[in-house]
Amino acid sequence: MNRRHWPNLISATRLALMPAVLGAAVAGERAIFVGLIAFSLLTDAVDGTLARRLGAESEFGRKLDSAADYVTLFTGTTGIALLWPEIVRRELPWILVGVAAFIAVIVLGLIRLGRAPCYHTWASKVGAVLCPFTLIPLLNGGPAWPFHAVILWLVATGIEEVAILLLLPGHVGEMPTLWHAWRRRRAGTGGHIALDSRGPIR
Repeated sequence: MNRRHWPNLISATRLALMPAVLGAAVAGERAIFVGLIAFSLLTDAVDGTLARRLGAESEFGRKLDSAADYVTLFTGTTGIALLWPEIVRRELPWILVGVAAFIAVIVLGLIRLGRAPCYHTWASKVGAVLCPFTLIPLLNGGPAWPFHAVILWLVATGIEEVAILLLLPGHVGEMPTLWHAWRRRRAGTGGHIALDSRGPIR
C-alpha cells in the first residue's frame, strides 16, 4: 500500500471501531470501552501528524478525519452516559454546553459554506488532547473542575471557529488560528482555496 494512504486508513480504522465501542458500553464492559476509546483517541493524535510528515494532506483526508472525530465524540458521549449515568446526570449542564459549542460550528458551517468546516485549529487540537485526561479523575470520583475548565476551553474554541467562519467568505481547509484567518483575509485569499498552516495545498 502507498504510504500516503496510511493516514486515511488510520482515520477509517477509528470509524470502524465505533460499533465495538458502543457494544462494549451497552454490555456494561467499562474496561473494554475505556481501552477502545483510548486507542481511538491515540489514532486521532497520529493520523494528522503522519499526513503532514508524509506530505499526504488532502481535502478527503480532512473530511474523513473530521467525520471520525464527530462519530467518536458522540459514540464516546453515549457510552459514558450508559456506563456512568449518575455522573452524566450531575454534569449534564456542562456536557450540553460543550456539545452545543461543537454543534454550533457545524450548523453555521452548513448554513454559510454548505458543509461542515474542517479547520482543525490549534485550540481544538489542544482541547481534544486535554478532554480525555479530565475525564479520568471525573469518572473515578475525583474533582470535576478540570472537566469544567476544558468545557470552557471548548466553548472558546467554538467561538474562535465561528469567528473564522464569519471572517472568511469561503471554505479554506485547515486554519490554525483566528489570526491566520485574519492574515489570509488581508492577503486577499480568504476563500475557496484549500490551505494548511504552511500555505496552499496543490
